[in-house]
Amino acid sequence: MKFALIFPVLFIAVVQSISARKGTTRRSRNSGGLPLNGARQKAYPVLLSIVREGGFRGLEECKKQFKNEIWNCSLDQSKQDVFSHLPIFVKTTLPYATRETALLHAISNAAITHEVTLQCRQNKIPGCHCVEKNKHNSGNGEWQWGGCGDNIWFGENTTKSFIDVLEPQEESARRAVNLHNNEIGRRVVRLSLKKECKCHGVTGSCEYKTCWRSLAPFGEVGQQLKLKYRHAVRVSLMKGILKEVKTKKIAARRDKKLVYLDNSPDFCVRNVTAGSPGVLGRTCSSEDGGVDKCVSLCDSCRLRSRTVEHSKQVPCRCKFVWCCSIQCKECTKRYSITTCTRR
Repeated sequence: MKFALIFPVLFIAVVQSISARKGTTRRSRNSGGLPLNGARQKAYPVLLSIVREGGFRGLEECKKQFKNEIWNCSLDQSKQDVFSHLPIFVKTTLPYATRETALLHAISNAAITHEVTLQCRQNKIPGCHCVEKNKHNSGNGEWQWGGCGDNIWFGENTTKSFIDVLEPQEESARRAVNLHNNEIGRRVVRLSLKKECKCHGVTGSCEYKTCWRSLAPFGEVGQQLKLKYRHAVRVSLMKGILKEVKTKKIAARRDKKLVYLDNSPDFCVRNVTAGSPGVLGRTCSSEDGGVDKCVSLCDSCRLRSRTVEHSKQVPCRCKFVWCCSIQCKECTKRYSITTCTRR
């Protein structure tokens, strides 16, 4: 199923969920900050595009975080047009509920939440605006809430309404795990909000500050989710409740842990069913992290590493010339490409 088919179906599902609540126009956190009326429905064509854009942004961040790992957030390229799909929407690309699937759900939800919130701040979504904090709440007397903060509630609830509706309605362990990890991804974005302040005073002094909450760079969110991937816990569904397999402790979302059902396959070898392309033939550049990481990657999968030196011309010794241009010389830069090959 391609995006041309996925998103009309997704749009209908979301609009139907809104129609079921038709008649209420009150604002609430659950409505994402928009009244449930014509204005909200008018925003949906824009939101569809933003959700897709955010989903791909999540995959790119995943690949960036895991670029020198055995599992590098890649999918089996033998599947036709697999990179035109988002795994979170096309369930057949994620057949098992492994810790990698947990990470993909979380980082996709986080990226969509981040993107929706960001574009809301930029006034690109009809009816969505920044959040004005209660100015009576003060930290220490030297600053007060003011200005316009990022509307994280809109970002979270919009993402939830688009993504969680894709899960089948019948109760299952896979559904419970996916919804859990979806929420963890959205929550990490909220908990990563930073306080930004602006000084006020005479001639540049900072007599007092007004502050607001703003999004952290998405790279920081990606780093946090990578750490949660490392500490993900295996769970099972017992009487409708997710419990950790080892401790039998309830896997509460407030614990902020990613959860999974299935053990991960061996990502060193190609596994079409699991969507793993394997490490054989993987290349990495010394420009991305050094030769040692490349060699270690091959060795960990019992493969031989073959390193070839390369060179290229790059701009160097640049200087500003009045007025108004930059002039550079050309220098030779050496780098190496390491490939994992059979022993």
